[in-house]
Amino acid sequence: MATSYQGFAYVYDNFMDNIPYDEWSTYLIHLFQQYKVPKGNLVELGCGTGTLCNYMADAGYQVIGIDNSTDMLTIAADKTQGNPHITLLHQDMRSLDLGTEYDGFYSLCDSLNYLLTPSDILAAFHGISVHLKKNGIFIFDLKTTYFYETVLGDNVFCDHQKNCSYTWENSYYEEEHINQYDLTIFTRQTDSELFERFCETHYQRAYSLEEMIDLLSCSGLEYVTSYEAFTDSSPTPDSERIYIIARKVE
Repeated sequence: MATSYQGFAYVYDNFMDNIPYDEWSTYLIHLFQQYKVPKGNLVELGCGTGTLCNYMADAGYQVIGIDNSTDMLTIAADKTQGNPHITLLHQDMRSLDLGTEYDGFYSLCDSLNYLLTPSDILAAFHGISVHLKKNGIFIFDLKTTYFYETVLGDNVFCDHQKNCSYTWENSYYEEEHINQYDLTIFTRQTDSELFERFCETHYQRAYSLEEMIDLLSCSGLEYVTSYEAFTDSSPTPDSERIYIIARKVE
């Protein structure tokens, strides 16, 4: 998994304030209810700073939040402090060790795109299969090839705020299906007009729906369906994000 989320973790929520987490969680809860998981124990893979954990716990679920970044988990621990329905674990989703079975798994915000090889995806799917109850549901989203090629491409994005700013340069390598993110971040030092500069490089990979269906099958999970993000409609060639539903079968 090729990401550090070190310095960026501490300004992540500042720059992701445009994400409507309330709408995302409403859609996720709708899917779990639709596929017969209206309550129970869930695992979030790539929980980041814990925002979705809080929403899902407020909806009545018991949530295990898992992330590979200790910096992200540090912030998540502050945001979920005192919530008896949330437990945070530092684990790599490719080598899950949870000790019991759960009613559902979910992974949003393109966390699975950070797994850069099919073998990485297969390892994660296998761990989910091992820890998912019979007929349990796994829901995850993916950024699409269309998104990487057309929306990100080789574009540069900037965001400037009072206490932090960033420049986000993208390079998409079509043959490898890899998108490289080069982040340059400036954060204001405490009680100072000075800004600290640091850089991070992240990588994500585009996968086709067909690849995901094959990998689910190989791991013992059954593909159920896929949706254009935040709809009940099938994906289209110009979908930017899709949701995939899978089930644990014998």
